[in-house]
Amino acid sequence: MKIFLILLIPMLLVSSGRYLSPISTPSVEVLNVSIEECSTSCLKKYLKDGMVFSFIANINENNANEELYASLNDIMRNLEILQVPLNIPSVKKSTFNVALLFPRKTIGRYSSTTTNVVLSYLLSQNGEFNFEVFDSNTESIEDLQKAIRQINNKGYKQVIAVLTHIGANNLNNIKVNFPVYIPSVHISQLENEVSSNLIFGGISYEEQIKSLLNINSEKKISSFYDSSYIGNKMNSYVEAYGDDVVYSKNFNSKDTSNFPKEIKSMKNVMYKTKVFLNTPITSSAIILSQITYNDIKPTGIYSTQINYNPSLLSITQEKDRRNMFIANSIGEIDMGFIEQSKLINADLEYDWINYSTAFGIEYFYTSKMPSVKRYFKEKIKNNQVQYGIVILMPKNNRFFPYYD
Repeated sequence: MKIFLILLIPMLLVSSGRYLSPISTPSVEVLNVSIEECSTSCLKKYLKDGMVFSFIANINENNANEELYASLNDIMRNLEILQVPLNIPSVKKSTFNVALLFPRKTIGRYSSTTTNVVLSYLLSQNGEFNFEVFDSNTESIEDLQKAIRQINNKGYKQVIAVLTHIGANNLNNIKVNFPVYIPSVHISQLENEVSSNLIFGGISYEEQIKSLLNINSEKKISSFYDSSYIGNKMNSYVEAYGDDVVYSKNFNSKDTSNFPKEIKSMKNVMYKTKVFLNTPITSSAIILSQITYNDIKPTGIYSTQINYNPSLLSITQEKDRRNMFIANSIGEIDMGFIEQSKLINADLEYDWINYSTAFGIEYFYTSKMPSVKRYFKEKIKNNQVQYGIVILMPKNNRFFPYYD
């Protein structure tokens, strides 16, 4: 038995507004060059002996069953293998079924963009599918229960639910007997023991802030945040892991008129501090301009995923973003898929909820059809998607990786 592992290294990705990666992300393909036939028992023996590459190379429509397909899917996820060498027609013939659940009044624009993300992914796989959208109207337990019953009655056993932390906690208190993926919430936002059928795709602001705090040794911190649930959570992480928060400001749009006077009085306090901007882009732009105008000299400006957006590059001056660091957990994926999604108004490059939604639909899709092409490398551990963190610096017209 000869198994060839081919390491494919693509060219560097360069895209307007995106960051340059000095090291290309390799992918792995497994090619079977043996002429010997492998039976179902042969595949099971490969698994038992830990010969996973031989298993992958030999699985096909004639020797596999549902149990072996499940094993194949798990191996591919763990080894980050994007595609097996052979198509498996018997798997592709089946129709994929998935439901999308959201409370339109609560999530606003994501009711349309997440729908487009799911459609874009399913169309990219060229398979047969049934996809239906369910609007629960609100995130109350009663409305979510009603929506779950409707989904169950229509035969859907896989659901992507775009909810806030309130809806996720309410859903966690409802008995759901099929898997539900929640792309918009991190598992840490759950108040009670988590149902085994709930999977969470939210990013960890806590881990992002920890990474940002490690960039330099300065102890003093100035913190800006907004009054939203996420804004308060991020500020609590800064206070929990930061050594010395000397200034903390809950900044909202209504504070704009008084802010120039207030920040001027805090110039000496903020001097040579780490300035954390856990505020939306518009508010961040106002704060940055005032820091520059008042000639405040922080050791650096730090922000999480909330400010990873090309809009930041267009509404701020480059001198305002000097020595600014942004944590990002959106990974690099196939540019063809990104561009296809853009055609139907779904941003996968900068919108982390859309990115997480796309991961969720792939997670469900490849669980049923493990031989298809994969776009994502993230894994799920203890019901939570595990994201990497890259620190970026917004310079000129794009984001550049920061190297310590």
